[in-house]
Amino acid sequence: MINSIKAVVTDSVDPFYNISLEARLLDVCDDKTVYLYLWRNDRTVVIGKNQNAFKECRVDLLESEGGHLVRRLTGGGAVYHDKNNLNFSFVAHKDNYDLARQMAVVLHAVRRCGIKAEQNGRNDITVDGKKFSGNSFLTKGDIKLHNGTILIDTSSSEMEKYLTVSVEKMKSKGVNSVRSRVVNLKQLDKSLTTGKMAMLLLRSFGDIFDLPVQLIREDELDCEKIFEIEREVFQNDEFRFGKNPSFENSLKKRFDWGEIEICFSSEKGVITNVEVFSDALDAEAVEQTKAFLLGKPLAHLKQLVEGNDNKILSDAVSLF
Repeated sequence: MINSIKAVVTDSVDPFYNISLEARLLDVCDDKTVYLYLWRNDRTVVIGKNQNAFKECRVDLLESEGGHLVRRLTGGGAVYHDKNNLNFSFVAHKDNYDLARQMAVVLHAVRRCGIKAEQNGRNDITVDGKKFSGNSFLTKGDIKLHNGTILIDTSSSEMEKYLTVSVEKMKSKGVNSVRSRVVNLKQLDKSLTTGKMAMLLLRSFGDIFDLPVQLIREDELDCEKIFEIEREVFQNDEFRFGKNPSFENSLKKRFDWGEIEICFSSEKGVITNVEVFSDALDAEAVEQTKAFLLGKPLAHLKQLVEGNDNKILSDAVSLF
């Protein structure tokens, strides 16, 4: 049962600190509280948990121009953040997590500006078919995380400059560029700012959950713990860039749920090393796919998962 709803709004635009604060909420969330966290990053590409950094972003260019590459804990695809993009995160115990309700907070906030926002599928919020919010998800024990973006006045030229979205993904969306697929809400409401949208989200949060919003300070979350997460996880290059050993083989395909690339080496017909890259929303299923494939015979993979109800795993194995 939800007894309280709490909000954290940070002035920080440091992506490593901000995403570490989000991770800290996973540690402090209990079974009676739902958190809403609002944050902005400056000149940052954020990649999904299971993506290949160098295939999603022009990393050298981004960092040479003062930008940052950050890997998040949730699944999904790469996005570009600047100070004119507002990010939101909902953190809740599994018994209190309600995706429809959380999406309603965003939808109602945007509609208060007279913008006819609609949820499109599980992870996009759009206006007239153009996306202004992508969402991604994570389960950590009993705690669930739902985060997303709201494009207010983000630089589309910078977005295209740093992101390297695959041709297959663009084709699957029926567009020929990142710019043609997205919309900034300021194009529809000239008065809109990230600050105004933050206030609308806080108001909507209270209305949808029918409880008073308690604003909490960042130091109530133990800033030393946040800095520790930042140092040990998000600034760690092994986490940011992943391990990229050389592989003998690779298979790549786009499915309805997203794109997957399996890189592997084998010896005597058995997979001896494997890495799985994907923009699938289900980060845990991708990890399970990697664990499943390691040590399996190449010749019998499809039969080994016959009857398995994990869609990502079944589809991934079907590549063999």
